[in-house]
Amino acid sequence: MEVLLISDVHSNITALDSVLSTVRYDEVLFMGDIVDYGPYPMEVYSRLKQIGAKRVLGNHDVAAAFGLDCRSSPRAHEAAVRTRERITFQRMPRRALQGLGEAERTLHLDIDGLRIKALHACPGDELYRYITKEEAGSLEMGEADLMLVGHTHVAYEVKDGTRWIVNPGSVGMPKDGDPRASYAVLDTSSREVRFERAEYDVEGVVARLRELMGDEVTVYDFLARTLRTGS
Repeated sequence: MEVLLISDVHSNITALDSVLSTVRYDEVLFMGDIVDYGPYPMEVYSRLKQIGAKRVLGNHDVAAAFGLDCRSSPRAHEAAVRTRERITFQRMPRRALQGLGEAERTLHLDIDGLRIKALHACPGDELYRYITKEEAGSLEMGEADLMLVGHTHVAYEVKDGTRWIVNPGSVGMPKDGDPRASYAVLDTSSREVRFERAEYDVEGVVARLRELMGDEVTVYDFLARTLRTGS
């Protein structure tokens, strides 16, 4: 089975649709953060429901659904708050905002005999703590054969003996220096993961973001630069 691994779409339907049209998959696992930063929150929410993606909660999903602080990194926090107010809350009806919160913090799955544990950040702090590749090797996996995480917007794999941890990076706002949508595909038969990128119309997303942000020039400039450079 080919399982598409995605995370951190952040209201970027253009990037998500580019991934979905590029790769063949049998199942989709989503490691959280549907909303904020980008201009298309409702479209992303609807698309993930349409394709039947299995998903976990991200910190931005919780913030929008329950009015909590997303606790983003300091540089991105203002952009998260302002896009939530100007875009997420304005473009998603109440039922959809409630739906953002209707997911588990951790999923435990068995796919073709592969025991998978999926969450947004890390065990014990499923929503907020940022875990780098160097730190991932110390995470508690429990009985899982494979643990899937997101949150950092940087893809990585740690595979050492019985420890196998995969972060597919960010579809909608990568931060590893490559602006293309980042994702991974898990082959459950060979038990291998391949990391891939998809080109998409970044300038179209940036233009729509400019329309919706109005006079929020500082926030727009920050987000446009991140989308264009992947950093």
